Amino acid sequence: MKKFKKTAIVVVCAVALAAIPPVSNVSATTMQEAQDSKNEAEGNKKDAQNVLDGLQERQNQLISDVEVLDKQVSDIQTKITAKEEEENQLNTEIDDTKKKLAEAQVDEDNQYAAMMKRIQYLYENGEVEYIDTLMSSASFTDMLNKSEYVEQISSYDQKQLNALIQTRQDIQDYEATLEKDLKEVESVKADLETEKDNLNTTITEKNNKIAEYSKDIDAQTAMVEQYQKEIDAADAEMAAIQKRLDEQRAAQQQSGGSSGSSEPQYYTPSGGSYMWPATQGSRISSYFGPRSSPTAGASSNHKGIDIPCPTGSDIVASAAGTVVVSQYSSSAGYYIMIDHGNGVSTVYMHNSQLVVSVGQSVEQGQVIAKAGSTGYSTGSHCHFGVMINGSYVNPLDYL
Repeated sequence: MKKFKKTAIVVVCAVALAAIPPVSNVSATTMQEAQDSKNEAEGNKKDAQNVLDGLQERQNQLISDVEVLDKQVSDIQTKITAKEEEENQLNTEIDDTKKKLAEAQVDEDNQYAAMMKRIQYLYENGEVEYIDTLMSSASFTDMLNKSEYVEQISSYDQKQLNALIQTRQDIQDYEATLEKDLKEVESVKADLETEKDNLNTTITEKNNKIAEYSKDIDAQTAMVEQYQKEIDAADAEMAAIQKRLDEQRAAQQQSGGSSGSSEPQYYTPSGGSYMWPATQGSRISSYFGPRSSPTAGASSNHKGIDIPCPTGSDIVASAAGTVVVSQYSSSAGYYIMIDHGNGVSTVYMHNSQLVVSVGQSVEQGQVIAKAGSTGYSTGSHCHFGVMINGSYVNPLDYL
């Protein structure tokens, strides 16, 4: 990545962090004011999350690039190993060829010695002039070049010697070919080693950039968490307002009056009518309400319950309804939202796979996803939430 791009990212993070207003207690007096505060905080969080997603996307691309480069290095190492084996095989063949060449030279020398014995025999039997000429040759090759005597050498000796000479020449030619092949193998191997070194250098550079992005991501994550605190504060204020409204409504109903409130009337399903969503999980690791954030980006005001369950296990619809969300979110991971009518919705987060799509009608107990640990998650589980008219409530009141 070019230096000016990196600088731009840091500036974006710095400006965004400087622009974060301090978290303050929401002092709204009406549900609408509290909702407006929450909407503003959610908008700010969304913008910050978009920047964070962009940073994570760039980092993930670098990680993906490193994985590809690692595979290339592995492939090159396989080729280098093959070339080393080929190199060893050629060296072995060259050694064997040298031995064969030495043996061929011995055979040729023996054949030459045998011929000289026959020539000596001719000498001893009187063909003095012919023998003197042969014996005065500077070398055996010189002797053969004296064409006037070649025909007098026995046909057997001539064929044998020619065959031995040809064999020695063939072995020498083969040795030269092996030496040439060995040089080519060594050259290819050297090129592969250079390519491997270059790839490792690139991998190191990309890993350094990944580490740099991690710092920016940490800063941007802190920004997202800051805005989440504002959202949580707004939710707490809305809950307090709703509690006051409920108390007023209850008091007015007891006195036979009317609430006269313009606030939405919340639908409350009959308790216990909703099905447990995790088919292979029965305990709760994190309850609804305030908690310590288990990982960066996770809410400290839990909007549902966490049910640990094996990755890939079935997650089922808690009640019949229509799928209104089936997508990926950086925080919720792969998640499903089902509309059950009358303002009631259920949410199923952090799945490894989604098996239903938006607009699809589902029955209670129908498999809608496979459990996982995507998004802000510390392990495989099902985050199950219940919403009434857009506000989260304790799911245990409906299971």
